[in-house]
Amino acid sequence: MFMLGRHEFRNSSERLMNILLISPPVLSRRARFAPSGLAYIAAVLKKEGHSVKCIDAFDLSWESLRDRIMEVHPDVVGISCWTIGRGQAFKTAHIARECSPESKIVFGGQHATFLPRQMFEADDADFVVLGEGEETIVELVRALEYGVDFSNIKGIAYKNGDDIIINSPRPLITNLDSLPFPCYDDFDLDAYEGLHGSGKAIGIITSRGCPFNCNYCSSTQFWTRKWRYRSAENVLSEIEYVYNELAVREIVIYDDNFTTKKDRAIEICKGIIERKLNLVWAASANVRTVDQEVLTWMGKAGCCEVRYGVESGSPTILKNINKRQTIDQIRNAFRWTREVGMMPHGYLMVGCPGETSQTINDTVKLMREIAPRQSPSAGILWILPGTEIYERAKSYGIISDNSWLEGEDEIFYTAEYSMDELKKLQMQLLKGLARNNGILKFYVFLLRKKLKSVNCIYRVYCHYRNNLIRLWRYFAKRKILTREQGLKALLKLQH
Repeated sequence: MFMLGRHEFRNSSERLMNILLISPPVLSRRARFAPSGLAYIAAVLKKEGHSVKCIDAFDLSWESLRDRIMEVHPDVVGISCWTIGRGQAFKTAHIARECSPESKIVFGGQHATFLPRQMFEADDADFVVLGEGEETIVELVRALEYGVDFSNIKGIAYKNGDDIIINSPRPLITNLDSLPFPCYDDFDLDAYEGLHGSGKAIGIITSRGCPFNCNYCSSTQFWTRKWRYRSAENVLSEIEYVYNELAVREIVIYDDNFTTKKDRAIEICKGIIERKLNLVWAASANVRTVDQEVLTWMGKAGCCEVRYGVESGSPTILKNINKRQTIDQIRNAFRWTREVGMMPHGYLMVGCPGETSQTINDTVKLMREIAPRQSPSAGILWILPGTEIYERAKSYGIISDNSWLEGEDEIFYTAEYSMDELKKLQMQLLKGLARNNGILKFYVFLLRKKLKSVNCIYRVYCHYRNNLIRLWRYFAKRKILTREQGLKALLKLQH
């Protein structure tokens, strides 16, 4: 009789498992950082003595992935499944089943957690790990080792004949310092894009959860609103380890809000300085949790970029999405960030409940005032399972749980506008943001977004004839005579 709790003992007769963890192919872009979540799972399983192999398949073809799976002959295949990329996760599971029919296939990640039944509808999942996975995967693999019943393992879903069983949730890990550091043994850190491409880079998770409750964000449902954090000393030990042992020089802190506890954030910054860790790093923060003191220490410690969820410059929209921040708090955060020499980045959204042409203009006006040093992200509001927006969209008939099995693309919030109308609002915002950067960069934006043929030059002239003479003088001064030379000059201006 073996206990499956945290204090279970091992003996020499145990059969350890051969485990393969996969982050599915992306194919459309180069990955910026190695998958930290997978590295955490690898670390806890290796600590148990299992043989663990990780594959980040972001740049692999399906055939290459198939070959890699067949090389491993795994007992267990763990696959990350997120809403964006769910189709790749499903296809990865199909391939794993074909290559290794006897393997147990385990899904994890946010999409798998919120919609576990779908993982079984594809006939490829054996188990789903629900929510935070480190303790759950250890108990599940132990149960597979011994062939015991799964009903007492909290935080999993599994099939029992034709029935899908969803066990009770697992309590959150209260002491994050107890987790081993992520294991990057199987990842080529030089293959990732990083922050600026100036050296090896990784992502670090120093806390889990978010105390805020924005109605479009799934993080508070996955990690919960209970903010749990690693001690400053534990975080610094990991940073020092990757700096000295893995030659990492760029870091992004993945926390939803690094500055939730200001004193802890400052302690981490002071520790980086005291240990002489010459790093370049970035972090996300909420405009309500920063002030001049914490931002000054972040800048001194090598932080180059602070990412803020601005979302909108309209107080009405901020209220509608439960983004409890004021326009003055946004202005202050951006001003303080610039004053200490860091780059403030703003995330924006289009199509939130209550969006109008006027609220878009309010956002353009605010972005002109706070002047971020790089163009803000400006996507259309897309729906994530587990969120209030998702439940609202279901009540309007925009979406159902089965919608996620019908395609691989994002599903946008269309309760108030059609997709064509949302794209027009997005273009209004993008035009406004481009105009904020000056007339020449505005023309560059138009050329890149709209102008596809020579007759498009005429449309620019008709729409902006009052400013065309300025552009002509710029060309004439530099003796630019052909359209091709003109385009090259404008594209150069953008940089």
